[in-house]
Amino acid sequence: MFNDVTFSNLQKNKNQKFFIYIPVTVLFMLSFSISALADFEKLPTLNAQSILNPQLFKGEYHSVKKQVKNDGLFNHYEVNSKFGTFNITSTPDLKVLVNELHAIADMKKIDVDDTAMSGLKQSSDNMVSGLKSLWNKPKETVQGAADGATSLYNRAKETVGSREAGNAEDSRLEQLIGISKSKGVIATKYHVNVYSQNKALQEQLDRLGRADFAGGLGVKVATNFVPGVGGLILSTSNATRVLNEKINSTPASQLWVDNKHKLEAMGIDEETIELFLNNPVFSPALSTLLVTSLDKMQGVENRELFVKVALKASNTDRAKMVTRIVMMTAGYHKNVMPLKKITTMGKVTQAIRKKDDARIALLPADYVVWNKQVADIVAEISNKKKETKAELWVVGSVSPRVMDELKKLNWKVVTKAQSKLVKK
Repeated sequence: MFNDVTFSNLQKNKNQKFFIYIPVTVLFMLSFSISALADFEKLPTLNAQSILNPQLFKGEYHSVKKQVKNDGLFNHYEVNSKFGTFNITSTPDLKVLVNELHAIADMKKIDVDDTAMSGLKQSSDNMVSGLKSLWNKPKETVQGAADGATSLYNRAKETVGSREAGNAEDSRLEQLIGISKSKGVIATKYHVNVYSQNKALQEQLDRLGRADFAGGLGVKVATNFVPGVGGLILSTSNATRVLNEKINSTPASQLWVDNKHKLEAMGIDEETIELFLNNPVFSPALSTLLVTSLDKMQGVENRELFVKVALKASNTDRAKMVTRIVMMTAGYHKNVMPLKKITTMGKVTQAIRKKDDARIALLPADYVVWNKQVADIVAEISNKKKETKAELWVVGSVSPRVMDELKKLNWKVVTKAQSKLVKK
């Protein structure tokens, strides 16, 4: 084999030399690794008209700026619309926005008369009066309460001292008196998520929700875009619609309790559960999607790792990415091939396939380029066991360079993976 080489160009002082002995083989591997890592692709600027279908690129209520910056994984879009300018950080989120713009336009066509709004004021006054009665005469008030008071009380018992209202929720008063329920019904009819952070959409949901609460507002829907639950599942399957309706129609406090029970059944400790469920960047919709997906991975070891990763999410974009990875993983386990366990992969996760211990990397990326982040992930998986199979599944596509690098390592690459992960 190769002989060792000696370097004596380092001196501790004038009279003493410091020697380093390094095998030539190690030197070769080190130099190769450094050159490979240094040779990364530049972050591309893409043409929106080329990468998007015509409906997404431009529609009746919006247009996307042609220049699209890519951060190595996700595309960043600038969208001009009749209802404001939006900066969108992924293609799924762009689909959500386009759907929401159609919903906003349709909602604006519905007039709300003064009679309905005055009725709302009276209803609110009555509710305030009722709250005073509950405070001053709790026994008599509870005895005269409508059906459902018991479940409300039980839900309150489980969340008092534990649950914190998230950033995407209505005020507690709006949730209590029923305005939030009306908003949820309307959001479901328009196939949007009631916890959306689109301010223009929330203005319309508030306006119509208050009117509906006041006098029963009949809403006719005329929208064709149905991207799924918050756009996280790019499918119009019946399961997706049912889940979207459940999220919109169930009180946030009840979703919190339901999610807590499911996580407890998985053996996750109470402190971790509450830290996750109270993370403000996870709306009730996102946390429910994540927990529902985890629940579908029965028998998969270490699925609680996803919850620990979710604890580190510091913004909504990161929360969405983690949730999408969990949903993709559940889709693989249910619709492609059973998984054995979940393990760490750099700052994210990887799945181990039950059949042959193949390592599966699932990324909800738009367009993957060969950068340090991707190279590190590939190196970590490839160095575990060189004889082990490895696969990369992405919702979008990868650059020719990424495809070439992975083929050299005998990786399987699956692009446009949504149709395989989610069954209609």
